[in-house]
Amino acid sequence: MKITLDLLTTTGVAAFVVLLGRYIVARVKVFRDFCIPAAVVSGLLVSILMCLLKVYGGISVVWTGQLTGWSMNLFFTAVGIGFTAELLRKGGKLCVQIAIASVILITLQNIVGVAIAKMTGVNPLIGIACGSAAMYGGVGTAGAFGPIFERLGCDGATVIGVAAGTFGMVVASLFGGPTARYLIKIHHLQPLPEDQENVEVTNTKEVHPLDTKKVSTAFFMLLLIAGLGVPVYKVLKLIPQVEMPYFVGCLFSGVICRNVMEALKIEIPEKEISVLEHIMLDFFIALTLMTMDMTKLFAVAGPMLLILIGEVLLACFFGAFIAYYMYGKNYNAAVMVAGLVGVGLGAAPNAVANEKSVMDEFGWANMAWTIFPAMSTSSV
Repeated sequence: MKITLDLLTTTGVAAFVVLLGRYIVARVKVFRDFCIPAAVVSGLLVSILMCLLKVYGGISVVWTGQLTGWSMNLFFTAVGIGFTAELLRKGGKLCVQIAIASVILITLQNIVGVAIAKMTGVNPLIGIACGSAAMYGGVGTAGAFGPIFERLGCDGATVIGVAAGTFGMVVASLFGGPTARYLIKIHHLQPLPEDQENVEVTNTKEVHPLDTKKVSTAFFMLLLIAGLGVPVYKVLKLIPQVEMPYFVGCLFSGVICRNVMEALKIEIPEKEISVLEHIMLDFFIALTLMTMDMTKLFAVAGPMLLILIGEVLLACFFGAFIAYYMYGKNYNAAVMVAGLVGVGLGAAPNAVANEKSVMDEFGWANMAWTIFPAMSTSSV
C-alpha cells in the first residue's frame, strides 16, 4: 500500500521531527555528551520506522519534498550573510588550510576506496563510487558520476554510489560531534575570550520583546537575497569543468549582499537572520533524514560495507590527527574537525549541524562557524 503525503502534511511531520528530537536530546544525556544533533536523532528514528513499515507491513510513504532544497538554500543564504569582509581578512590563511585539508582528504578517500576494492576483488571504480564521489561529494555527486562509472564497466555504480552517499549522511552526524568532543577533552580546549563574549550575549536569559517588523524584514530580506543567488549560480555554472551546486549561488549572494549593505550603511537584522538560519537548518535536516529510503542500504554488503567502514575511520582519524593541527590546534580547530567529518562523510549541512551541536555543548566559535561552512560548500 502506498500513502502519499502532500506538502503541508510533509512539513508538519518535519516540524514534529524537530520537536521530538529536541525532547529526546534534552532527556538522554548520551546524545548531549556525544553532540548528536536533535534533528538527526529523531529523523533517523522516523526513517527507520518507515523502513520497517515498508519491509514488514508493505506500506510505502511518498513524501512531498519541495521544501527540502528551499530550506537548504535559505540556510546557506543566511550563512553567507554572516560572511563579512573583516572575517575574510581574519580567515585568509585559514581558508587556504581548509582547502588543502579538503583536497588531501578527498585524495585519501579514493586511495582507501580503491585499495579495499582491489583487496576484496571487486571493480576498483566501486572504491571511487564509495570514496570521494559519495563521501565528500554526497548523494548528488555520486548520482552524477554513477553513469560515467557504468560506461567504464562498473555495473550498478549509480545505485552503489547513491546508497553509499545515503550511508554517509547517516554516519556523518554520528561521528563528527564525538570526534570533536575527543579533541576538546584530551587537549582541554576552551572557546576564545572574544567568542565567549558572543556566547554570553546569545545565551542570555533576559527576555526581549519580539519586534514583528524586524522579524518580517529579516525573513523577506532572506528570501530576496536567496532569489538573487539564482543569477549568481547561473554565472558560476559557466565555469568549465566544474559542477557547481545550486546553493553555492545563494551562499555567494549572501556574502555579496552583506558586504554591499555594510558599505552602504544599511541596517542588517543580524539576530533575526540568525534565528531564521537555525530554523532552516533544523528543518532541512529533518526533511532530509525522515524522507530517506533506508531500504537502499540493503544493497550495501560485503566489500562495499568494508569500504564504507574504511572511509568512516579515515575521516575521523584524518580530522583528529591531521586536520586539527592544520586548522590551528585550538578550540576553533576542534569545531572545524566536527564540520570536516560532517562534509567528508555526508554533506555541507551535516558539517554545520555538527559544528552547531558541538558549540551548543561547549561554547561558540566564530571563525569555525563562519569560515568553514563557506569553504566546505566550495569544496563540494
